[in-house]
Amino acid sequence: MENFTYIQINNLLIDERTEFHLTSEEIYVYSLLSTSRNLRGQIFTTPSTIHDMGHIKLASSQKRAVLNIKNTLISLRDKKVIRFTNADGELTNAFKANDTLIVELSEFDTKYFTQLDFEVFDEIKDIRHLHVYLAVFKWANSGDGTFGCSKSRWANILKCSESTAFKAVNEAVEEGLIHKNIGDYNDTGKQNTNRYRTTPFEDDEITNHSFNKKYVEKEIVEETSLEHFNVEALKETEQRFNTFKDEDGKDVFPIEQDYIAFLDLQKQKREIGLTDFEKRVLRAGEKRINKLKKQKALIDEDGVAFKIVDRYLEQAKLAIECRDEFNS
Repeated sequence: MENFTYIQINNLLIDERTEFHLTSEEIYVYSLLSTSRNLRGQIFTTPSTIHDMGHIKLASSQKRAVLNIKNTLISLRDKKVIRFTNADGELTNAFKANDTLIVELSEFDTKYFTQLDFEVFDEIKDIRHLHVYLAVFKWANSGDGTFGCSKSRWANILKCSESTAFKAVNEAVEEGLIHKNIGDYNDTGKQNTNRYRTTPFEDDEITNHSFNKKYVEKEIVEETSLEHFNVEALKETEQRFNTFKDEDGKDVFPIEQDYIAFLDLQKQKREIGLTDFEKRVLRAGEKRINKLKKQKALIDEDGVAFKIVDRYLEQAKLAIECRDEFNS
């Protein structure tokens, strides 16, 4: 007998746009049923057995929980997601907690599935968290593996209010089941949709909003292992990268030293990685340089278009080459 380490759930059951779209309770009961199939694909069970094998209870008392399971089985059948009869092979709604049911999971035209690992399933302690995880994990093998989802869509997926849905999503993030990349504000002043996935976002993937939440809003140890810059110098560089005008309203721009520090940080990131403080400084540089690159090009005396930021970066590269050659 082949041993499976996952529960296979057809994507139609997770997609809120289909007639087969399940509630959180239905997904949980369906998952429990999936673990009980024999070699012929049949499931011999009772509502009480389903309750006992589940690690998430659907009500505060066993009686109410078993009743919820009975009603969920009927709703799954009404959606044509499962079929079941009593022990005599008769279709019925009149079954009790300990009555044996013969259940079969329905086959669907589409063969796109989400595979829920048993270990992950056993670790999840809330049925809405399970639903959220599956909605995100469904996209793991598509594109960049992320799922963009608004509050209103989460409410549709979980079939509840926006506030309840977003609370469940944030709880799933806090539990480490999924990871969130907070949407930045675009040029129209509107916030882009948050994106989610089941694996962490790297620093070079996360939005400015998420980066600030991770590295600016929390206290971090200010330390650096750069050879040519100490912490105070990097703090001054970070301040210049983040400052656009001084107290008198005059424009403030990075200086050559800041570009050198930026290039040194990029190199160190590739070679050995950065401290949280260094990541924060590098991110400030990336944001400022990207803004400067969007400025209109100038024309030099030879009629060649150029941008000042590119000239500064070229000069910084030359300065680093001279410095390293001198120190070698």
